[in-house]
Amino acid sequence: MAKDRQLSLDEIIKKVNKDAGANIVGYGIPKREYTRIPFTSPRMNYCTYGGIPTGRLIEFYGEEHGGKTTTALDIVGNYQRMQADEEHPKRVAYFDSENTLDVEWAAKLGVDVDDLILLQPESQSAEDILQIILEMMGTGEVGLVILDSIAAMVSAQEMDKTVADKTYAGISMPLTVFGRKAEMLCHKFNSTVIGINQIRDDLGAMYSGAIKTPGGRAWKHLCSVRMQFTRGSFIDEKGNEIKRSSESPAGNKVLMSMVKNKTCPGNRRGGYYTIDYANGIDYLTDLLEVALKYNLILQSGAWFSIVDPDTGEIKADKIQGMANVREFFMDESHEDVLSFVENYIDSKIG
Repeated sequence: MAKDRQLSLDEIIKKVNKDAGANIVGYGIPKREYTRIPFTSPRMNYCTYGGIPTGRLIEFYGEEHGGKTTTALDIVGNYQRMQADEEHPKRVAYFDSENTLDVEWAAKLGVDVDDLILLQPESQSAEDILQIILEMMGTGEVGLVILDSIAAMVSAQEMDKTVADKTYAGISMPLTVFGRKAEMLCHKFNSTVIGINQIRDDLGAMYSGAIKTPGGRAWKHLCSVRMQFTRGSFIDEKGNEIKRSSESPAGNKVLMSMVKNKTCPGNRRGGYYTIDYANGIDYLTDLLEVALKYNLILQSGAWFSIVDPDTGEIKADKIQGMANVREFFMDESHEDVLSFVENYIDSKIG
């Protein structure tokens, strides 16, 4: 009886792809073009080369009132608007583990709250919540998941014990299993998971001031992007920085540090964006600052000019003070200049 013929490398590759039902093996490294969910703030889009990549696990973490949830809600609203033009739009699932989601603030940030899938658990364990997420992602109908927050979830073993009983690993084990499964589903359906996390003092560190995040090390490794948020300086109605002791600030800066990013060059390590408590993200303030970076706005003392950096064409000249530059762009009669600046920045950011 003749021996079975040894398959060639090409035949093995074809067989593997046929069995998998997809081209999982091939020659060369294909260039990966990421679809990105933009931020409202042009400064954040500048720092991230256009926004958050789809099809990936993302982590937002930082101190309390650092801007993590606000940033996630901003992404939610922009993703919903992106899906509005799709033939088969995907939904957003928001898991509010802390039961603290402010619906009015979410709407102010552009979220369509009526189209949001919202889960506010009562007695579900972390394992229950994470399994629900996996099942929803498995339908292919959910394109964005917000898990707010990882640190607020309670594992099954903690639920079964008293306060005096010690528990080990906590949510680390279920989060690790979830992350591995969710990563495959993200790739398969081009879905995105944003896990919001908190920080803790690292008591085992040699020097004081070290921090760590709940959930174990595996989650950190599985995330393609990790961004740390901190509350920056307070501002008044005109955008001027004021003391932290001020009783009635109009907004604040949200500082962002890019801790890990495997989806774009690492030359933009940090930045910030501006929150207006009355209106949400201060788009215009951040737009003007990016315009200064790209020399769309030139400053000479207290005077500003708006120019085309490529041709040198002057769009507007001799505007005194940045406050008047803001007024210039808010004037509807200058809408064509605003559109030019926006389009130029969009073409350069990515």
